[in-house]
Amino acid sequence: MATSDEVHIGKGDWLFLLQGTNNVSSQYVRSPAAQFFLIHWRLIISARERRLRDLGIPYKHVLMPEKITIYDHLLDGLAIDWRLSPAFRLIYEDEYYKLFPFRRLNIPKYISRNRRWRSTLIDLITPMRRQRDLQNLFYRTDSHLSFAGRMLAYREICRAVGAEPVRDFEERPALYHPGWAGDLGMGFVPPRYEGTMLHDLQRDAVRVYANPIVAHRERRASEGTLHTGAHVIYRNERARDPRCVMLFGDSYANFAPIGLTIMLAETFRELHFIWSTQLDFGYIERIRPDLVLTEMSERFVFRPSTDDWDFEGYVRQRYGAELAAGSDDGPDP
Repeated sequence: MATSDEVHIGKGDWLFLLQGTNNVSSQYVRSPAAQFFLIHWRLIISARERRLRDLGIPYKHVLMPEKITIYDHLLDGLAIDWRLSPAFRLIYEDEYYKLFPFRRLNIPKYISRNRRWRSTLIDLITPMRRQRDLQNLFYRTDSHLSFAGRMLAYREICRAVGAEPVRDFEERPALYHPGWAGDLGMGFVPPRYEGTMLHDLQRDAVRVYANPIVAHRERRASEGTLHTGAHVIYRNERARDPRCVMLFGDSYANFAPIGLTIMLAETFRELHFIWSTQLDFGYIERIRPDLVLTEMSERFVFRPSTDDWDFEGYVRQRYGAELAAGSDDGPDP
């Protein structure tokens, strides 16, 4: 059962992730460690942008805000300063240093004189905080974005990359679930439920590839357990935007029919989705997409990245035994 140290029950029974594997609430602090990770990610983003620019490929990085960062006014008795969120500090460097009591570390000269990393970032915090009281941008019982939140993120991405957004997502088939429980609600006994609309957004995009672990778990009806290592490709002959886009993302970009990946697959002629917060430059150089997007939850700012990553090697190492031993006769018990 979820405890108060793991999940906070806020106003109106809104649930907030506090702990988890990334110890979310502890990231909203002033510390030299936090400052180190901010500099680290500015270096990573700058290096990615420069390397992809040398290949002639535009690059944008999307930071998905935590629910705490957007709906801090619903925390009900829990004092967390949203301005200390990793995403806000990473995007708005100057505002962060106004709040920061420590002496600045020696920032590498490349970062101090080059601000390309800032124009590479897509800010979702400002528009989300502006819209938070007009619509629920997150599910009450889940740590992820609601349909309204995904629509906002999708439109901001389209605006940043010069794409015309699909206009009829709200009109596509949707089913109301009166007793739906998200990842936070499922941690309680009994689970905490909410009513929500789930939209089936996939219409024109056709999935033309799924790597073995995706196909294997889908055959076993356990696609909900997919994580880092999933890889799918969509083609959309009816898309107005002819570009091939490569998206590296996490659960916020899930390729379920309701997810952000499908929204982008409905927008561009070709979309490659790889579930990872690191880039596989070997794969990028083989495909030569017209645009590379990375989507990352802000809680992962406190994880280092090197981008010297072999995606296929990782998949073989992590899932090789499962694929070799697993049966496709039916779902897991």
